[in-house]
Amino acid sequence: MPHLHDMEELISSIEDNQVKDYMKEAMSCYMANAYRACIVLTYLALFDDIVKKLGELGKVNKKAKRIYDEAQNKIHEQDVYENYLIEQLASNSLIPKLDTSFLNILRQLRNKSAHPSGHSASAEEARFVFYESINRFLSKPILTTTQLVDDILARLDDKHFFPSMNIRKISDIVKKEILNIHHETFPYIVNKLLEKHLNSSSEVKKNAGFFLTGLAYLKDDKSSNCLRKYVIDSKCSDSKCSHLILRIISANGSLLLNLEPVTYDRLKSVISEKIENIGLTDNDSKFSHPSIVLSSILRSCGEDFIITHFKSQLTQLLRKNIFSLSFIAHMSNHPKIIKIYLREAVKKAGPLDFDKANHFSSNIFDIDNYLAESLSGSQAFLVIANISKAADNGAYEAKALRASNSSSIPELKEIIVKYIESNKAEAKSIYERVAGDDEGFDILISKFPSTQIDII
Repeated sequence: MPHLHDMEELISSIEDNQVKDYMKEAMSCYMANAYRACIVLTYLALFDDIVKKLGELGKVNKKAKRIYDEAQNKIHEQDVYENYLIEQLASNSLIPKLDTSFLNILRQLRNKSAHPSGHSASAEEARFVFYESINRFLSKPILTTTQLVDDILARLDDKHFFPSMNIRKISDIVKKEILNIHHETFPYIVNKLLEKHLNSSSEVKKNAGFFLTGLAYLKDDKSSNCLRKYVIDSKCSDSKCSHLILRIISANGSLLLNLEPVTYDRLKSVISEKIENIGLTDNDSKFSHPSIVLSSILRSCGEDFIITHFKSQLTQLLRKNIFSLSFIAHMSNHPKIIKIYLREAVKKAGPLDFDKANHFSSNIFDIDNYLAESLSGSQAFLVIANISKAADNGAYEAKALRASNSSSIPELKEIIVKYIESNKAEAKSIYERVAGDDEGFDILISKFPSTQIDII
């Protein structure tokens, strides 16, 4: 005999409260050894549930609506409807063959249990009926079928299927569309959407891609497993899928956890190629932009993961665009990532390349607040020491920044002032390491006057 806890756990998987009540009563009958009653109550609950779900499916499926309407007519006329229901569900492929077989077995057991037949229902029969009814039907939102998925796929050419490009709104629409789809159907919908994305007209292709991206953003374990298996693992070697895969990773970086080594190698190639082809003026808030991709991986998987698998790609990105807001905005509290960023930043800020130094000094104000959130006092001073050295070498934007007493970067300036107040000797050592001597140190720190007020 199963434990009460096991049966209660099964009942908890049922969403419909009325059906739950039926099955709680059926469980009580089972525990009281009233096995015939258990079978009959389960039978009633199951067919009542099927009719309800058929009505929901009928809102989007003509076959389901026709069957539902006829079943309702039979119910209202107090006519037997169960045989009709089983035959129609099976002949219209609304339930799998195995489920059809179970319904026929259940119908026979119910007839034997509900009428004088000489049959004595056993505990095994009642247990079989109870468990299979819940597992196959009662715990599922709407019948195990691809009909709802096919309806979604048929509407992908609708111009306004996704009226917004905002990922949150896209994921809200996806959540609504799959509300009544059982998780067993996820492999089917993911593969069909991928097929549509690869082999359809522009509108269908776009909507299928948005749907997969929105599905990733929901971060549901079961759909995530399908995306990981059928899209990332299976298609990352296909350049036609690169753009889609990058968007899916941006939507849910945790999809990259626990992949095969060869998959990581292929993804490195995909990301590197994307970085190579982006321009400095490209919008880094787009979901396929490598800044968003790497930021998502960092937030979902952590800095150790990104350093282990994508350190070269991160370095490549920072060398391409040290001012990528979409990544910098998320690097605070990740000291290892900040260290990598700082190494590339001082190369840009320092004296070795005149054009790079000017570009850095003229644009650092854009990331002032993000750097202030991420850098320590000594790290911030290291950046400003390199800018000062570039100014000494004639970089005009660096000279202008220094002459303005760093007025365009007020948050970094505040950190540097506090650092110099408490760590002047350490600051001097950093300056000597950058400049080669301490000759200009006093001039530099004079640009960062103390905010302390002496009390006499």
